[in-house]
Amino acid sequence: MDIVLVIILILLVNLVIVKSISSKFDCKPGNFPWILFLFHVLISGAYIFYTSDSNSDSWSYYIVPHGIDDWFSMYESGTKFISFLAWPLIQIFGLSFFSNMVIFSYFGYLGILLFYLTALENIKLNTSKSKMGPIELVFLLPNLHFWTSSLGKGSMSLFAIGLFAFGLSRFNRRFLWILLGGYIIYMIRPHILLAVVIGILIGVFLTNVGIKPVFKWLIFLLSIVAFSYLSESVLKFTDTDSLNFTTSSTFSHRTNELSKASSGVDIQNYNQLEKVLTFWFRPLFFDQLGAFGFIASFENAIYIFMFVTIIRRLFSNWFKFNGLFKIFLFSFILGSVVLAQVSGNLGIALRQKTQFMPFLFIIYFKALSFQKKYR
Repeated sequence: MDIVLVIILILLVNLVIVKSISSKFDCKPGNFPWILFLFHVLISGAYIFYTSDSNSDSWSYYIVPHGIDDWFSMYESGTKFISFLAWPLIQIFGLSFFSNMVIFSYFGYLGILLFYLTALENIKLNTSKSKMGPIELVFLLPNLHFWTSSLGKGSMSLFAIGLFAFGLSRFNRRFLWILLGGYIIYMIRPHILLAVVIGILIGVFLTNVGIKPVFKWLIFLLSIVAFSYLSESVLKFTDTDSLNFTTSSTFSHRTNELSKASSGVDIQNYNQLEKVLTFWFRPLFFDQLGAFGFIASFENAIYIFMFVTIIRRLFSNWFKFNGLFKIFLFSFILGSVVLAQVSGNLGIALRQKTQFMPFLFIIYFKALSFQKKYR
């Protein structure tokens, strides 16, 4: 019975959110946020069915809070933070496993929606108002929805990074969005927030377009402060004495453990370039990972097409990319490098990369804006 009430509440919340969006953003078509929502619901149903056995990580996040009376005993960075978020839903409201899955899946949808809105307010493509254009179609790629449809890190990480990106899009008006998004990223994966902060530093340093000098230096100084704090926190979190993730023994151990956690091609012995390229673009059809891998291969082929388009347009139009796009570009690259180190096999890589692929999407849309038919 509780799942019915949860679904009704989510529908009402989404009704308010979509109404607010419709008055501020020019979605094409106007009902696209609902299309995105229904598509996410469909994929979520498939994911919940796919992981309904007791071996999934979601069951672990759900079971842990049951035996704990002190909520704040679970308040720490990393895996426990997901159970911390689930604790009141389980201990106070008594919600079932499937209700928790639905709620966390909705946060995954909100993360995708925030990235979509970020793209919409920063990139104008000349497309029909009554039909879906490239921006809308790309955000309907199933892998993005599939791995953000559960009680787990995937949904909350994408929501947090979406908040952060949406805040950066209009940083002078959305500072609280940046803080909230950064806080959640830090609590789930502090090393990812560090990668994003370094991406901001590089992006701001290399830009002369779109950011007033006073804001540029303010962002730069705040990023330096954040970097100083985060670097110490990440060293504690990873129990290592070096920020070189490519050689960290702790990350190597984590990779070895993850390589046993899921089926797929073992990539832990690849060199760094092979790891990153594999993280971005595999599995492909030659990997022969069954029906699921075959479906994922189509989406990865689209990612390769996007990447080629970006390369073709990036260098010739580099100075037309403002600070936001450069920040997104370097956040995508650095975040991918970090996550590629702990993706022991293709199964893990498929889950991990959903957090950063929306950055690639936005860079791709910007590259498209330089083509004549979209001007």
